Amino acid sequence: MTDSRTWGPFLIRVAVSLVVLVHGVGKLFAVGPAAMPVSKFAGFLAGLGLPFASPLAWAVAVVEVGGGLLLLLGLFTRITALVLAVEMVVATILVHLPKGYSDSELTIVLSLAAFSLAASGAGELSVDSIVSDGELNSSFMISET
Repeated sequence: MTDSRTWGPFLIRVAVSLVVLVHGVGKLFAVGPAAMPVSKFAGFLAGLGLPFASPLAWAVAVVEVGGGLLLLLGLFTRITALVLAVEMVVATILVHLPKGYSDSELTIVLSLAAFSLAASGAGELSVDSIVSDGELNSSFMISET
């Protein structure tokens, strides 16, 4: 269980999910260090000229909270990571990159990390791994030898 295939995807999942969750919770519940209520976020999106700003703001908030939780658990990881990666690419292009590279660094790293998880999967320390084995993965078992 000390192998990079075990810990690498797990640590990337935790890092991406925590950042995404904080931003999603900030939107849905207007609390935390990244608090921007959905209504304010919808106004921001409308200011960018995006159509259907309010439903889009709700969709982003739900994707961030739901996707963050799924990624943390390692459940439906490949599709969840792909959705989050696309969201981060869109955020990079529409919001952060026009402000300059330094404002874009976080979303670039998040999108690349999420694309990595979409390609590699959740790793052994995940619900995906347990489900795909049909039983508890042997890496979760304690060996007597």
